[in-house]
Amino acid sequence: MRAPAADLLALPEVVTVRGSDDDLRIAAEPLTGSVVRFFSAWARRRAVWILVGSILERAGADVYNTSVLLDRCGQIAATYRKIHLFEARLPDQRFIRESDVYRAGSKPVMADIEGWPTGLSICYDVRFPELYRDYVAQGACCLMIPANFTQHTGRDHWEILVRARAIEDQCFVVAPNQCGINPATGVASYGHSMVVGPWGDVMACADDQEQWLTASLSYQHLLDVRQRIPALDHRRI
Repeated sequence: MRAPAADLLALPEVVTVRGSDDDLRIAAEPLTGSVVRFFSAWARRRAVWILVGSILERAGADVYNTSVLLDRCGQIAATYRKIHLFEARLPDQRFIRESDVYRAGSKPVMADIEGWPTGLSICYDVRFPELYRDYVAQGACCLMIPANFTQHTGRDHWEILVRARAIEDQCFVVAPNQCGINPATGVASYGHSMVVGPWGDVMACADDQEQWLTASLSYQHLLDVRQRIPALDHRRI
């Protein structure tokens, strides 16, 4: 499926491999490896920014779930290691526990995408609003939330959480989410990638199949929303 013309292409979490915990450990490689080189060449060839939602980054003995932001020249503009690691009991009583594979990141990461201050995050982070409040305090206008939300949690929580982060922080939110079934675990991902405006308006939304979405972000719209309800100026804690 050919990517549309755009200034930024945003891809979901674990975009390069899905499988068992062992599959993920085996696939992990450093940021100098073939995965980043592949996306770097793609960014350079199309002269486009690419958010590689997350890759499996090997750093010494540790593996991190890491977003990689590439600029139009294919250079790494920012990397973010997922801070909050997902853990849940599925309806069939199986556990998903990311800490069995990944080491947690330790710090928020802001990036400047051609004048757009942008806060980076991954999936389960969306449940922790204090991370995004920190980004807004640093001037964020856009929030990136690439994800691999399961179908079970996604049905009830995905849209609510993504829109809530947009509304309370008066930011655009770009949230590409995985779809389909993990062949090794049988766990289905929810899909329904979204782009949400600072009013909480859904600007684009996918279904549960693989597809590209397009949306245009307007800085004037962001200013209008923040002037209409100056909630960011009213925060006291």
